Amino acid sequence: MYDATLPNRILRCIICDLEQSWGMWKKRVDKCMFGGGKLERYECPKCGCIFGPQKYLDLDEEFVDHDYRLLYSRYAESDSTENEIQTFRSMEPERIGPYLDWGCGGIWSRTVSRLRDEHYDVWGYEPSAETSSDFIVNHRQLISARFNGIFSNNVIEHFRTPVAQFQDFHNLLKDGGVMAHSSPCYEWSYAFTRFHTLFLLNNSPHILAERTGFRVKRRHQNGEYICYVFERV
Repeated sequence: MYDATLPNRILRCIICDLEQSWGMWKKRVDKCMFGGGKLERYECPKCGCIFGPQKYLDLDEEFVDHDYRLLYSRYAESDSTENEIQTFRSMEPERIGPYLDWGCGGIWSRTVSRLRDEHYDVWGYEPSAETSSDFIVNHRQLISARFNGIFSNNVIEHFRTPVAQFQDFHNLLKDGGVMAHSSPCYEWSYAFTRFHTLFLLNNSPHILAERTGFRVKRRHQNGEYICYVFERV
């Protein structure tokens, strides 16, 4: 039923705002491992990102929040603490802070506690999964500080409105602040879940940065671990 509406749609790239009719977009199709059915995504000829599925981008935030909570009530991510710490160190942090681990994971992640044990002033934000730390908040409105750095691992591919999200990061960072986001989805990989709505291929990380007050400072890759470091300008 949803597919029947798409041929009459004008779709907009969520990185560069290019608009085209549905028929003009190059499509990549996969199937959701979490029961989300067909996943049709769109490759932008202007910036190079791949975005979608549109049926997930069209949902309101409340529905998506419930969908994530349902997912994490029965599914636990693998422990990504080591990758998260590697991403944190890519910012070349100092002991003075503070720093914010964005989407820091639920009870399966030990990143915040590990880094605080090393005397870094690190805090976490996790909106969807259960947490058990006094240094992690679950609601965006509880974050009022400005940070030296923001970092995430396996989060950026979940952004449905990446331009607005980067603008929010810009407001949360101090002048000259940095942020690091690592994900295998800077390449076309892990496309089998509806929760991955953004693949930042080709020049799209740079375009996203330029649109939101950042510049790409450096890129590092080791196998499927890929990390971009962005600097606030």
